Amino acid sequence: MLWLALHLPWLPLEALPCTLPLPRCVIEQRQVLVMNRAAREFGVEPGMSASSAASLAPQVQQLLRDEIREAEFMRALALALSRYTPNVVLLNDGVLLEASASLRLFGGVRALMRQVRATTRDCAAHARLGLAPTAMAASLFARHGLRACGKPRMQRLLDALPLATALDRLAQPRLVELLQGIGCRTLGEVRALPRAGLKKRGGGELLALLDRAHGDAPDPRAWFQPPERFAMSLELMHRADDAAQLVFAAQRLVQPLAGWLSSQWLAASRLRLKLRHERGRRSAPDGELLLELGAPSRDAAQIMTLLRERLQRHQLAAPVYAIELQLDEAVSSAGTAGQLLPDPGQAAQEFQALLDRLASRLGADRVQRIALGDDHRPERASVATAVTATPSGHRGSGFAGPPVSPPGGSAKGASGGTPVWLLPQPLRLNERDGRPLHGSPLTLLGRGERIESGWFDGDLICRDYHVAEGEDHRLRWIYSERHGDEIAWYLHGLFA
Repeated sequence: MLWLALHLPWLPLEALPCTLPLPRCVIEQRQVLVMNRAAREFGVEPGMSASSAASLAPQVQQLLRDEIREAEFMRALALALSRYTPNVVLLNDGVLLEASASLRLFGGVRALMRQVRATTRDCAAHARLGLAPTAMAASLFARHGLRACGKPRMQRLLDALPLATALDRLAQPRLVELLQGIGCRTLGEVRALPRAGLKKRGGGELLALLDRAHGDAPDPRAWFQPPERFAMSLELMHRADDAAQLVFAAQRLVQPLAGWLSSQWLAASRLRLKLRHERGRRSAPDGELLLELGAPSRDAAQIMTLLRERLQRHQLAAPVYAIELQLDEAVSSAGTAGQLLPDPGQAAQEFQALLDRLASRLGADRVQRIALGDDHRPERASVATAVTATPSGHRGSGFAGPPVSPPGGSAKGASGGTPVWLLPQPLRLNERDGRPLHGSPLTLLGRGERIESGWFDGDLICRDYHVAEGEDHRLRWIYSERHGDEIAWYLHGLFA
């Protein structure tokens, strides 16, 4: 087995969402627990009393530690990392991934660690990564950014670790004083001590930890179980007056969604982003953004791009204090989070992603595709529909392009079929010596095609369509229709 561990040293701060770059620190038991870089520049340090930090830097915002938010943040991160392996373990200050079965899929150890690190950053977390054949050793290595794929190197690195790395996990201050008093500074020096004597002096728990780290004792772990349905909310620390300010917060919800979809072998087809406004005297009804994808996807970058486009165009009815991302519809997906071979449908997927971005930016009703209608009349044989939906009763035929031949006809270029575009209304043509005119007398090419339909709705047509050529060698699509005793000619379309 090979374990990849993530340690989050700034978890108490990162679990408190903020849309503004303010100097902040987290307070626990009236002491500074952790701070961001902006607060450190003002002189705030860990362990400093809250009163001293306030007098030294009054502009630094002090926030109380919220362990409930930290737990929610860790669950969201575990969901996001589920795209790499289903074997995920939640820790108090990090995440464990059993990655031995994922190495080949994601291109090896280094490539996998790069992707895990990128996903963690997208979740607004900064992690230190550790790698080892045992779960306990990986979690210890993560505090120092160490890696070991084999047991001999793992044991050497474990023996060289500072004693405080393991003692931080054990609430035994007397044992710390005892070991430091006899000169132990590393885990290797503790292992060299007589086990029986150390157990008598309260070191049994420390020895058990070292045995699990070296692989000499079993270390069972409980796997993280993703929810059956995806719906995740995020409360903002500061109100958002502009929808563009919600982009950063939405990123923290999209990454867990992508991980959940990968773990369930699904692709999202419709999402809903709910905007929670202030409750009370000035309450406003919750707003929402409905996001429909033309092609179902579980790619976090694509989903985030579509949400960003929608948010940047949306006008808030009132300040937003919380958001919720809900998955309305998903379809089964046979793809994988990584790819061993190039995807032959990659070009089509990229084209569909472009259509989704255009629909999010311009509006779904302004980006349309052509769908076939169940009607032989050419002007009703095709219907323009939004790219994100295929209306019932019509068969999707792809995005742009000409209205295809009506049922009963065939696209044969100069000998029959429909042209690229039809005229909005057929144009009545004059005649000379029994030949239709359009700039010059037209010559009929090939056999005609009769279309007779519309009896079922009272708009009956009976037309004989021909491909005709003028002296300019342009091809026209014309038809003749009888009006009483007279036969009239009409231009209905032009070939490219």
